[in-house]
Amino acid sequence: MVVSVLILSWTLSQALTKNSPEQVLTPVMPGINLPWSHILYYLLTLTLAGIVHEVGHALAAVREQVRVNGFGIFFMVLYPGAFVDLYTEHLAVISPLRQLRIYCAGVWHNFILALIAVGFLWILPSLLSLGYVSNRGAVILDLIKGSAVEDSLVVGDYITSVDNCLVKNVVEWKSCLKKTIVEPQHGFCTDMMTMTRKNSFLETESYIFKEVQDCCGNLTASRLCFSYQSHLGQKGLSCLPARTMMSDKICNIPSNCPEKGEKVCIHPSLDNSSRLIKISHYKGKDVLYVGDPYILYFSVSVGNYLPIFKFSPLSLPLVLETFFMYIISLSSALALLNAAPCYWLDGQWILYALVDYTLSQSLPDVRTRNRLCKIVLTAGTFLLAANILLALWTLGSMT
Repeated sequence: MVVSVLILSWTLSQALTKNSPEQVLTPVMPGINLPWSHILYYLLTLTLAGIVHEVGHALAAVREQVRVNGFGIFFMVLYPGAFVDLYTEHLAVISPLRQLRIYCAGVWHNFILALIAVGFLWILPSLLSLGYVSNRGAVILDLIKGSAVEDSLVVGDYITSVDNCLVKNVVEWKSCLKKTIVEPQHGFCTDMMTMTRKNSFLETESYIFKEVQDCCGNLTASRLCFSYQSHLGQKGLSCLPARTMMSDKICNIPSNCPEKGEKVCIHPSLDNSSRLIKISHYKGKDVLYVGDPYILYFSVSVGNYLPIFKFSPLSLPLVLETFFMYIISLSSALALLNAAPCYWLDGQWILYALVDYTLSQSLPDVRTRNRLCKIVLTAGTFLLAANILLALWTLGSMT
């Protein structure tokens, strides 16, 4: 209970002192911050956490010799849950300590469930090593239909690099794509003779620099308009075959290129949000992507594990990782909320039992203890409500 109050108080204080507070409580809104593809994870996890919570109450009640009248599961809109009905007369006559054991059992079981999920998440790589290999690259799990890379990449293949950035897992895939976003488009080294020979610019009589993004017209999709700059200061546009001009020697200015021939640094002529990206993968030749890296990121779903056997499901590791992450998040949230001293939550009854157990000697009058509990419950309810309203406001400002 104390931990719950401290966390909620810290979150609220951060919100009042910072422009972009870190949210401990985040409301789950399907279609907004919960993808519709994850709705099954959400429903299953919340049902499991609710059942474990109520089973905890029931087991503690049986242990403390309190009769359990019934147990059930309900579904309200998008909130699945469970409930246990205890014999009220039995609860009223047992000691405050025994009441505490029953009231705290749900929170305790949710906490244990979250710890079990953490443990499984920790040993998951070892378990998956029996049928999967990792650190080969970012394994392609799915491709958005109609995306620019749908015909170039295949599900089950794995990406090994983005430009010259090595990719061994999902984290490195994200890092390499982020690098293409935050850094300006780099160029490629070539020489004036090669560039002139392969140039198909319609206005070939001069290489005067023009503010034009497309100098290729409708020649072919394999060619791209490049702006160039030589070490002698010449500037212009060239319509060049993108694949053959993308050398491993990258540059920003001509002096970055090796001392060989008439050095030229060419840059693809693109808008500010677009990039020319070379994606290396295991099956087939490199893929050239021209467009927004953000769109590329959302077009390709990747994972860390490559199946060893044909019968090993490609998406199983990601399904297990996601499921355990949801258990950790939602079960911990249920424990945090129910431990808070608020009306209509377990914390209300935990507080009454705790005050009776610890303050019955110093505050023998029951009405005084009840008044104290009501003050704490009012403050706790306000604290939780403020956190929820803050979380909803933050979510609303993001949409």
